[in-house]
Amino acid sequence: MSGDSVPGGNAGGGTRARGGTGTGTRTGTRGPGPGSPEATRRRSDAAGTTSKRTVALETGKRVLTTAKRGLWTALARPTASDVAMVVWTLSIGLLVGSRLVGLELAGLATGAGLGAALATMLLASDRPVVRGFGGAVAVPVAVFVSSPMLLAGALAVASSGVGFFAGLSVWALIIAALAAGLVSWDRLGSGGVRRGATGTMLAAFGVLAVVVLRIVPESAVRDRAGTAAMDVLGSAGEILVAAADSWAVVSFAGLLLVAAFASSRTLGYLPLERLVPPDRRGSLAAGIERSRWGCSLAVRVAIALTVAAFAASSVTDRIESVPIAPAELCSALPAPAGDVIATLVTSSGVRIALLSLVAVTLSLALLEWVRRVLGRNVARVLARLVAPAIGGAAVALVLARGLSETALEADLEGALEGTAPPSVVELLGAFPAFAIAAAILVAALFVLSSLLWSVAMLRALRILPARAIGAALAAGAVFCLAVGLAVVGQVEPAILTATGAFVLWDIGEYADGVRTELGREAATLRAELVHVGGSLLTGAVVAGGAIACYRWVLTDASITDPAHAAIAVGTGLLAVVLVTWALRG
Repeated sequence: MSGDSVPGGNAGGGTRARGGTGTGTRTGTRGPGPGSPEATRRRSDAAGTTSKRTVALETGKRVLTTAKRGLWTALARPTASDVAMVVWTLSIGLLVGSRLVGLELAGLATGAGLGAALATMLLASDRPVVRGFGGAVAVPVAVFVSSPMLLAGALAVASSGVGFFAGLSVWALIIAALAAGLVSWDRLGSGGVRRGATGTMLAAFGVLAVVVLRIVPESAVRDRAGTAAMDVLGSAGEILVAAADSWAVVSFAGLLLVAAFASSRTLGYLPLERLVPPDRRGSLAAGIERSRWGCSLAVRVAIALTVAAFAASSVTDRIESVPIAPAELCSALPAPAGDVIATLVTSSGVRIALLSLVAVTLSLALLEWVRRVLGRNVARVLARLVAPAIGGAAVALVLARGLSETALEADLEGALEGTAPPSVVELLGAFPAFAIAAAILVAALFVLSSLLWSVAMLRALRILPARAIGAALAAGAVFCLAVGLAVVGQVEPAILTATGAFVLWDIGEYADGVRTELGREAATLRAELVHVGGSLLTGAVVAGGAIACYRWVLTDASITDPAHAAIAVGTGLLAVVLVTWALRG
């Protein structure tokens, strides 16, 4: 027995185990040995946790590095002049905006413009993944942009006189910040803003799909949708065709502009030379050029008519309504011209012809686009189209859920009563809170898209130059701020702001020349700093001279009419342009 127990004790501690003090008991209290399966499993779990953490950190670093590299590539390393122009634009916008509309609203408009610039660069990318991310970014940016934009529209439409220029100032602040954000973007002059506007509309369609999917199961919505749609079409027909309200002049100018612009673009987009023999293609090209020139002339007439409709009340006391009504147009103009223009802008036949022309040109352009797409990689094109919609819809699902409680508290029926058909008000009353919140996001996206389309139209209509587009856009917006200062009687700040507008253009034009002729990698810092300093010094000298003349030479002259104030500021800016151009040689 004892002999049997000794080997057992040596091998496994059998005798001590029976007494409770053997190796087995000590093993249970100290845990498994280094080579046991449990210890191996613990080391493996610890290594796995460390490995997962390391992978997560490395992945985060790679994502941040890629995002930084992508943003740097999009901006393409701004030059020193670009940086100076951005700082100068934002500084002028905040300083002048605080005088006109308050610091809070000026800061909101500036931030909205910078956000719109970021969304535009992402949506204009050729990569579907980046466009999808741009669609996701566009939704919150649109909410951010729509607040000052809608306020600007309300001030411009509902108010007259100073209120109109206050709304114009808010719009100018947004445009100036947008131009500052895009000043160093290589695609700004090659359809980048237009692609950004199109991507924003695609994101809006994605959010609209979310709204439709949510309201389809609601029987009350389905019952009222048909009546509301018919009433909306009837109201649109009254505005666009009947022209029975005070917006007749503006609606006609809008129809003329859209029809002329669509016709010009379609004539340049369609391969019409394939329809005629080779010996007649020269005459066909000449005819197309003449037609496009006529369309360009019609566009300019439409723009002039729109500006006159809103600015006529501040030029003459004979016109009180903003915009001008056809009846006041007859009384303001000489007898033959006034009657002819009033009859033209209110003619239903002319309006129907313009609408038909728009429908035909857009249909032809769409068919040609489909034909070209079928000859390329269809899957890649569809991915580019769908990506912004998917990104916008994904973010809208989260934002609409968070805004549902706010949508329940909002009195949309009271806000739309009197401005929308009763059937539309009843339809919105039947919407779930989630659908109302998503519909608000759709409206915000269309506001952002309208902002980008307005900038794209300025270049398409050749109002903006082919070079230094961002600088010209920022300078024009800052000049609008100068006009606003002149209207409220702050002539000296208006002179300084108008001078700053030209300095902005001069710095931006030089930066564009550096990028184009020497490249971004050239060592031009010293030359750029010298040019920036020279531009600031020249502007300061000319502005100081203008203010000195205003204080001591024209002591008896006073400007009380807003139109005369705007003309005075424009004359001062022309003097700055001529003097600076002469100094530059």
